[in-house]
Order: sequence, then structure tokens, then C-alpha cells
Amino acid sequence: MKLTGKVAVVTGVTSEIGKAIALRLAAEGAAVAVTGNTPAKVEKVAKDLESAKARFMAEALDLTLPETVEGFFGRVALRLGPTDILVNGAAWRVRSSFLETTYSDWRRTFAGCVDSYFYCSLAAARQMVPRKWGRIIHIGSIAGAVMMAPFAAYTSAKGAVHALAKAMACDLAPYGITVNVMAPGVVESPYLRANVTPEAIGKRLERIPMGRLASVEDCAAAAAPLASPDMDYVTGQVLYVDGGFLSAGVIAR
Repeated sequence: MKLTGKVAVVTGVTSEIGKAIALRLAAEGAAVAVTGNTPAKVEKVAKDLESAKARFMAEALDLTLPETVEGFFGRVALRLGPTDILVNGAAWRVRSSFLETTYSDWRRTFAGCVDSYFYCSLAAARQMVPRKWGRIIHIGSIAGAVMMAPFAAYTSAKGAVHALAKAMACDLAPYGITVNVMAPGVVESPYLRANVTPEAIGKRLERIPMGRLASVEDCAAAAAPLASPDMDYVTGQVLYVDGGFLSAGVIAR
């Protein structure tokens, strides 16, 4: 297992994607620290990690507070060891167009989707720099490249996440730290089924060359190699896991 001896932190495990990535990294041999903002869901992930016989810790936290983030990474270092791998997956989105977006909606979206990534990345990088090695992976989105209507704030935030990764990749390269983005397309999930009509999902499928929605396992399979020790020369990249959606553009099959 390529990640044996490594310590990974995965945020946003209350989402199905974050949970799948945490379990995948554990299966690859990493000790995993997980966090999310819903205690019951974090506890469920903890039980799954325990069943997998992983070495882990789990806490429900608000990562929009820098002091909370610093405390968490300090506890990870004490209990599991310094952070080697960070997967930033926390997110927040409001369904509203640009003209409908309130100041508070905008601020909360950026706090959840961008600020938390900055705080966690800074805390992790400070543990990685002295050891001259690290892997940081942001969970982005196709919304970082094209408008996801009607999510104006979320689209803007994911664009910022992609740009942040490029800036970090350049600044952290001298320390042996790579920074990349795993950007999913339309993912099969309870959230999707609860918020998007079958007709709308059908229209999305018409524009996906692979002819199906992404699974959370697809996302985890794409993220895991970016954490590998073998990926020393891949940094500042956005890996789109979209079944060819962006390549197809607006032309339906």
C-alpha cells in the first residue's frame, strides 16, 4: 500500500465525495483524520473507518475559524503524526443567481469553500515544509471552469479554489509539496436526487459523452493517485472528473 506511514487529513467528509476519499486513503494505508460540520455524519464516517481497521481520528468542526483549524492540526500531529496529505473538501452553496445572492450568502459560501481551504492548507503546509514533502488536494468542480446556474456564489468560489491551487503550487514547489485540484462534474448523490428533477438530470446526461453521472468512487479513484509518493512532478493541475462534459461543451449527443 503506497500510503503506509503517511498521515492524511480529509475535510468535508459529511459529503459523499469526502467520505469516499477518506476511506480510499485509509485503504491505501494512510492514517486518516477526518472532519466535517455535522456531528452525526462525522460519527458515521468514523464507524466506517473503524470497520476498515484504519488508524484514524474524527472531529466535527467549523473550519471557517482559523483558530479552530490550527487547534485541529495540532491535535492531529499529537495523535497521528504531522500531516503528509491534505484533502480540502469542505463546501457550502446557496441556490441563487447573481442578482439574488445576498451579502451573507456570498460571505458564507466563500468562508466555507475558500477560506477553510486557505486556513487548512496553511496549517498543513507548516507541518510539511520542515520535512520537504507533502500533498495537498483541493476538491474543485466543473463550476470552476463554467457557470453552474443558478449558483453564482458557488461558481465564483470554486474558480477561486482553482486559482488558489495554482498559486500554492508555485510557492510550495521548492519544499517538495504538490498542490492539485480534483474537479468533479455531475455526481450521483442523495443531494442531486433531492434538488434536481429527473428531467433536468436527463438533460445533463445528454451532454456527458460517457453517458452516465460520476460516482463518488470515480472521484476517490481520481484523488488518490494525486496523494501518491510517485506524483512528485505533477502540481498546479486541475483534474476534471466529468465524463467528458467540458470537452463536449454545449453540443448534445
